Amino acid sequence: METRIAVAQSALGSDKKRNLKGAVTLIERAAAGGARVVCFPDYFLTGVPTSDDVGKLTRIAEPVPDGPSVRALAAAAAEHEIYVIAGTLVESGDDGRLYSTCAFLGPNGSLLGRIRKSHPENAPAKHELGCGITPVDPEYRVFDTEFGKVGIMLDMEGIAVEVPRILEVKGAEIIFWPLNFSARFPGVGTEVACYSGFTHAYVAAACGVGWAKNVPVHPEAFYGEPRADLFYPGGSAIAFCGEIIARVPSFSEGIAYGFVDPARVQAVRASRRKHIPLERRPETYADLVKPIPQA
Repeated sequence: METRIAVAQSALGSDKKRNLKGAVTLIERAAAGGARVVCFPDYFLTGVPTSDDVGKLTRIAEPVPDGPSVRALAAAAAEHEIYVIAGTLVESGDDGRLYSTCAFLGPNGSLLGRIRKSHPENAPAKHELGCGITPVDPEYRVFDTEFGKVGIMLDMEGIAVEVPRILEVKGAEIIFWPLNFSARFPGVGTEVACYSGFTHAYVAAACGVGWAKNVPVHPEAFYGEPRADLFYPGGSAIAFCGEIIARVPSFSEGIAYGFVDPARVQAVRASRRKHIPLERRPETYADLVKPIPQA
């Protein structure tokens, strides 16, 4: 059975209250547009932490799901009877640590899952480890929902290409991908299409949009400059079998809608198992789990 899903390309910024109000509005719009689920970007309420933010994240961190932001998002989910994949938020854990965390909320506002980021970055412009974000040993959970089996990967977990393949192997039919890549590293749409091709799943990516002024950057990637103005162009899109089926125009806020059908996923996977039986040969992949020597 087909279900309409949505990805929200929301504006980045550090005004948490304003961003939360905007997210609630986008939830309402997505539901009015017929979506059963809406996905938000990485750090959609606070903006991306940089090396300028070392020591500051505790000021914006909150519990998940008991903090005010998730409560507000859960109330909007329940009001509009829609699933919400709440990008990532800075979570203050019960153990005193900070996490980059996605709350997966059901259409009655309940918490279906709390996914903590396993592959945080440490570049100057996204300085997660340096700002205290704790990486976790992931479960790579797949959630059974009324519209299909859902996997969620967070930002750089998508670039670690083993993660979407693991979600595929565990049965995910729809993979949601909250992320934030700047215009210096374009190609989100290409990656969304590519990942949908090799996982034989729908991939729905939500990426933020907007300027980040005078940001610390890594000079080797920015022609020797230690700081730069970065633009996050978006790139939010939904793809299946290597083809983009919906996207939000770059450089603008908005929502993209697309239909997903788990039966199509299962048909494609069955066909590939029959006609390309050696597409996966895990017995040959031992090198993938060997640590890379550090220089």
